[in-house]
Amino acid sequence: MRPTMVYQSRIFNDKWIDHARMNSPETSWARAVIEMFDSSGQVYLSTLRLWFDRFPLSSKQKRGLHVRLESLRDDEHLGGANELAWWAFMLREGLKGVPLPPSTAPRPDFQLKPPVDCLVEVSTLNVSQQDKAKLETGAAVALDHAETIRRVLGKLTAEKLRQLKYAADHGKPSVLVFFDYTTWSGSCTLFFRTLAQFLLGNQLGFNSFPPELSAIVYLERRVLLDGRIALSRHRSAVYYNPLALYPLSVETFASLNQFRLQLVFVESRSTEQWILL
Repeated sequence: MRPTMVYQSRIFNDKWIDHARMNSPETSWARAVIEMFDSSGQVYLSTLRLWFDRFPLSSKQKRGLHVRLESLRDDEHLGGANELAWWAFMLREGLKGVPLPPSTAPRPDFQLKPPVDCLVEVSTLNVSQQDKAKLETGAAVALDHAETIRRVLGKLTAEKLRQLKYAADHGKPSVLVFFDYTTWSGSCTLFFRTLAQFLLGNQLGFNSFPPELSAIVYLERRVLLDGRIALSRHRSAVYYNPLALYPLSVETFASLNQFRLQLVFVESRSTEQWILL
């Protein structure tokens, strides 16, 4: 009897590239990649392909991630790309962790091993639909950090609550990682300081969040002109919740800017501007 051969289509293969070239919207991430395919676009896809191949789940467990990465929709693609970017960040920073296999019940994306021993959910702040509509018509978009904070609140009180409760049910700290792709992200507006003031300043915004939340990690991710993926070292930060049911050890993510109660600020120890993943 001949052995059964299992064929798995490689991510971002020639068939996908032809499909993206014919069907990607003018303003989508895929259109930008295809237009720069012979240079930076190739680097970007190759990076994601390498990460995906090395991502420590089975082919079956990675099927949903495969679909999201190849989606021509920006929000779906970025959700998958950021999950891989967080995994690459953990490897680069020496954080020992593993992705949790997909489940029918909501649960976090990663578990960091002891001594950290926490659960991590990765999320994305995309351009709002209102801003997107304005940009598509050439209209100006006002800088509005309050709107971004409102959307952070929405994710924590609606979209991610069950993931946070999963961690608490297992007696572990829970970390929510935000990759920022809002309209003004990467424009040197220092939103990470505005978020610190809201969360840990006089109004103590952490009061508005469930106690299952142990910390927030805010990251500005960028695709550099040469197609490499990087995180801003000095415009990213971690915020420790002083009201957490299961507190996270301070300096768990010591390579990032850190904020604690009463706006105690510890600057990143690194002098590098970008974390190249």
